[in-house]
Amino acid sequence: MALTTNHANNELIKFRRNVATDFLRASRFDPFMGSDSTNPIVRMSDLAGDGKEIRIPLVTQLIGSGVGVGTLVGNEETLDSYGMPMWADWARNAVANNRAANKENSFSVQSTAQSLLRGWARRIVRDDIVDALLSIPTSQIQANRFTSPGNRVNGIKWSAATAANKNAWVTANVDRVVFGSAISNYSTTFATAVANVDSTNDKMTAAVGSLMKNVAQQTGVTASNPGVYNGKPKITPFSIKGTNNDQEWYLCLVGSRAMRDLKNDPTMYQANRDARERESGATKNNPIFTGGGLIYDGVIYLEIPEITQRLLLSGVGASSIDVEPVFLLGQSALGYVMGQMPRPTRRDETDYDFIKGIGIEAQYGVGKIAKAPLSVGSAATVGDLIDWGMVSHYEPRQ
Repeated sequence: MALTTNHANNELIKFRRNVATDFLRASRFDPFMGSDSTNPIVRMSDLAGDGKEIRIPLVTQLIGSGVGVGTLVGNEETLDSYGMPMWADWARNAVANNRAANKENSFSVQSTAQSLLRGWARRIVRDDIVDALLSIPTSQIQANRFTSPGNRVNGIKWSAATAANKNAWVTANVDRVVFGSAISNYSTTFATAVANVDSTNDKMTAAVGSLMKNVAQQTGVTASNPGVYNGKPKITPFSIKGTNNDQEWYLCLVGSRAMRDLKNDPTMYQANRDARERESGATKNNPIFTGGGLIYDGVIYLEIPEITQRLLLSGVGASSIDVEPVFLLGQSALGYVMGQMPRPTRRDETDYDFIKGIGIEAQYGVGKIAKAPLSVGSAATVGDLIDWGMVSHYEPRQ
């Protein structure tokens, strides 16, 4: 018996109209962003109407002793203030095809592009925020603004910073940088300090997180003379709505490798095993099972995988190991300046309606909020600006 076979050109081929795309992580920064200055990341819309630049007013607390029954006239205290400048840049992208290609495609390029462009807009903001965490603040317009592809990160990106930039920044921020697990690892030469980070003693642990918290709490005073103001801003913890208002919190942003080390720390593991409340569903909230964020000693630890992906410091640690930064944020650590919310755009040159193009555009800037001393004022340079709400830590990446 002869069986009839199908000719290859006659076999039925079907394509699903629903398109599968690869993974795009949602931003984990959103819960800690808001318009109030008490948020770790402050969202500002002052440039939404018009304007080129925004100045963020920063004022430190009064630190004088005042007077008792003596004469107050002539003994008034000077306000220590600074206006941190920030600029926005444009972020634009688009997808185009013509009627011929679209007619013969198995899926709609235009409708698919809408979703992908929205995802691109979220990703580019998230990546810029990550880059801003390790940036060096300046009082000048960021490099490559209004060029292609533009630059929305205010300050100097770490990848573009010179050794002199890094040394000036680490010197100005002596009271808010931690290298490894010991304050004594510090040096005014960044390369020397980071070379003290080793793979044995300096992994991320609950104790290191508590050290970073203690460093944040001691900002603004001189270590060698406790209680004496050193002219640098204090890092202010934040509160979470709906909880005890007296509870002070810090947000610690860690990469995937640092989070792995933190989860393996016996102190952190025991705290999640023994101290967390019991729940009806054993896998509902406990990070041992969910892999979610960690909380210990007033510090919220949030995993940001893009820190590991984008901010690797290759071969700079002891024995040429890689080093990964960790960031502890209080209030107003970063500024997110919006000039224009993301909006859809259409191609207006269509070749007699034959070419279809869909795009998205937004305008924003993101950067560290930093303050210059009163004596420097508007002439602030890299070595003068002090991170307003952040402690930076460096740990081995293995």
